[in-house]
Amino acid sequence: MIGARMLKKILAASALAVGFAALVAPPASAEQPSENIFTTEVTEHHVSAFDPAAYGSRSQDTLIISPFGTSQPIWCFSFHAQGSCWQTDPSGVNHILGSVQIPTGSSAGSFRTIAIYNPF
Repeated sequence: MIGARMLKKILAASALAVGFAALVAPPASAEQPSENIFTTEVTEHHVSAFDPAAYGSRSQDTLIISPFGTSQPIWCFSFHAQGSCWQTDPSGVNHILGSVQIPTGSSAGSFRTIAIYNPF
């Protein structure tokens, strides 16, 4: 059984170790999406589902359903045909965009992509 004195020593040593680790840890350096060579800003290739042009002159662009429309940057990461997209909100938090493809014609390659903002 561990005595009270030994438990105090263990807790003190643990606290010192955590404090030391916090002091010597390098500052956080979050990589910006644009700093990755496999990441591209694709905002210009998206159109809000509520924009009338989405069903006319911009009918080839990906639809986006988001509280920000295309006013906030949209980024996509792709490497060997595997990837994902996200939108950065005004506070700088990235939110994944789910992707749904809806058929637009009779052929298998005839579809339109809808990007759906995930607030969580």
